[in-house]
Amino acid sequence: MWRLMWFFAVFNRSFCSDESYINFGGFMCPRDEEALSECLKDALNVYIPELATGIPKYGIPPCEPLMIPTLTIQQSAGPISISSTYTNVSVKGPASMRITNVEVNSAKHEVIAKLFIPELKMKGHYNLSGKLLLLPVEGDGNFSAKYGDINAVLTIALGRLHRENDVDALACEKLDVKFDVGSASMNLENLFDGDSELGTTMNAFLNENWQKLAKEFQEPMEEALRDFLKPLADHAFGTLKADDIFLR
Repeated sequence: MWRLMWFFAVFNRSFCSDESYINFGGFMCPRDEEALSECLKDALNVYIPELATGIPKYGIPPCEPLMIPTLTIQQSAGPISISSTYTNVSVKGPASMRITNVEVNSAKHEVIAKLFIPELKMKGHYNLSGKLLLLPVEGDGNFSAKYGDINAVLTIALGRLHRENDVDALACEKLDVKFDVGSASMNLENLFDGDSELGTTMNAFLNENWQKLAKEFQEPMEEALRDFLKPLADHAFGTLKADDIFLR
C-alpha cells in the first residue's frame, strides 16, 4: 500500500504541477493538440452519462428527459401539404451518446467533436391538418417517435472570460450541433377521428418516407441536443484557464 501511495505522490508532484499538462475534470491531459484531443474525449465520455440525473456538485440539473415545449412543422412538397404542431415533447436517450472523436484547434479557438447516439425516443401531443394525395388529413392526439443510429458533429467556439485579479478563464461562447439519422419511425394516434384503417395507412406512409420525416424534425432536435450539451460544455471548459487551450 505504501508503495502505491508513494507512486501517486510522485505522480502528482511530477505531472500535476507540470505546465505541459492540463487538469481537465481530474484527467491530466497533455497540452499537445493530438494528445489533448484524445484525453478530452475520454474525460467527456465519463461525464455524459451523469447528465441524465444531473451533477449537483457542479450545479448541473438533470437533463433527461429533454423537454421541447412546442415545435411546428410545415410540409408542402408535391402531393403533401400538411401543417402540424407538437407540444410537451419529451426526449429520452441523449445520455447514451458517446464521443467518438475530438479535434482541438488552438489557433481557431475551436473544438470539434463527433458523437454517436444509439437511439432517441420522443413522445408528446400532436395536432395536424392538411392534404395527402388530395385526401384531407387531420388528427389530434398522442404521438411517439424513434430515431436510431445518429451521428452528430458538435462545434464549440471558445473565448476568454475576464476575471478580476485572476487569469482569464476559458468560455464556451457558442455551441452548434448537426446530425444525420440512420433510421426513424413515428406513430400518430387518433388520426381521422379514430378511423383505425385510415390511421394505419397514414402511419405506414410516414414510416415508409422516414427520411423526409427525419429532415422535418432535424432542426428542433439539434436545438434540443444543444440545450442538453451546453451545461456540460460550460462547466467542462469553464474550469480551464484560457491559455490552457489558446496559443499564446
